[in-house]
Amino acid sequence: MLLAGKAASDLPIIFERGIEGGLDMLRALALGADFVMMGRAWHYALGAIGAKGPAHLYDMLVDDLTSNMIQIAATHLRDLPDLLHKY
Repeated sequence: MLLAGKAASDLPIIFERGIEGGLDMLRALALGADFVMMGRAWHYALGAIGAKGPAHLYDMLVDDLTSNMIQIAATHLRDLPDLLHKY
């Protein structure tokens, strides 16, 4: 089931709450989100590690996304909605 507003409008769909990691990002994208926001995580990374924090968080998210995509046999983010309907 894609997001209800996706078919009704050409406006982008933005998820901006409750995203904590790569799996949450994949779920939002599979449901039809165009953008996924994670503001709090970036602030925490900056506060915890300083200037290197956001780069470290980026690397962690890429690893998490890659790992989760391998587990569901997705090779591209654009494949996610089709995989959602497959199961």
